[in-house]
This record gives sequence, C-alpha cells and structure tokens, in this order.
Amino acid sequence: MEARTDIYLDDSKARLALFPENSVDLIVTSPPYADQRKNVYGGIPPDEYVDWFLPISEQLLRVLEPTGSFILNIKEKVTNGERSTYVMELILAMRKQGWLWTEEFIWHKKNCYPGKWPNRFRDAWERLLQFNKSKKFHMYQEAVMVPMDDWANTRLKNLSDTDKIRNNSKVGSGFGKNGYS
Repeated sequence: MEARTDIYLDDSKARLALFPENSVDLIVTSPPYADQRKNVYGGIPPDEYVDWFLPISEQLLRVLEPTGSFILNIKEKVTNGERSTYVMELILAMRKQGWLWTEEFIWHKKNCYPGKWPNRFRDAWERLLQFNKSKKFHMYQEAVMVPMDDWANTRLKNLSDTDKIRNNSKVGSGFGKNGYS
C-alpha cells in the first residue's frame, strides 16, 4: 500500500467540505487556543470555544475513516491564576457528537523555564488528545518503539514469556497480535 501525505493550508471549514466521507486516516491539528493569537485568528473567548470548534469537529468526524485517528493539540487558558475548563467541556461535547476519547499524550517542552507568575509554574507540556470513531482503529506501536538506552537491553532480556505476549482481553481498542489490526 502506498502512503500518501497531503498538507493543506486553508480555512478548515471550507476545505473539509470538499473531502468525501471516510476518506482520511489521520488528522492532526493545533487550532488557536482560547484568547490566543488574536492578531492572527481574532481570538476565541473560552466561553465560546466549544461552540466555535464543534462545527469543525463534526466535519472531521465525517471525513475520518472508521479506523483512523484525530489528534488535537490544545491547552487551557489561565486567567487570574485559574485554568479555564473549555478543554474539558470540548472533550465532553465531542463525545456527545459521536467521538471516542481514546488516549491523551503530552508534548513535553524540555526547554521550558520556571514560571514568571507568583502562583503557578510555567507549563512544560501541552495536551495531545486522541479521538476515534470506533474502538478498532489503526495503531502502529512498533513503529515508534525505540530502546531507551543500554539498560533497556538488559531489562528486556529478562522478560518472561508472559511479559512478551499482549493480552488482547485487556486491550479495548481491538489491536491484533502485533499491536495493530
């Protein structure tokens, strides 16, 4: 199978309307966060963010293949020392829309310095939320596995046969023996 990668620089609402249903295997996006990049995007207030994003996620759900994944890079806004709840509200609204929230990863920012605020640290990470249409989606774990260091070879050498076998009865996404269907 030939892999095809297309990158579009366009308004997502207009571009997504041109895609047929169930035609995209992976979607990764980092939309403007609430009240950020006002000069570029106009800024979306936190209390309007969910309503702003749901028409986009509806189109993403339409074009995503049943075995595909949608990764959303997003971060809460902090105002007067308190985090907004718009990310949590968006997750719940997307679940009502038909999405399955299947995983959460972090983007670790190793070069982050301590905060300039008196009541919190500077964030050294951002959320990467994974959504799917079905519990049986493509997942290629072996493609990203790399040994951590020489200690990994010693540690992995001592694994029992049980440790080397994936117990599919405990895996909710329907992965096959090799980690993907």
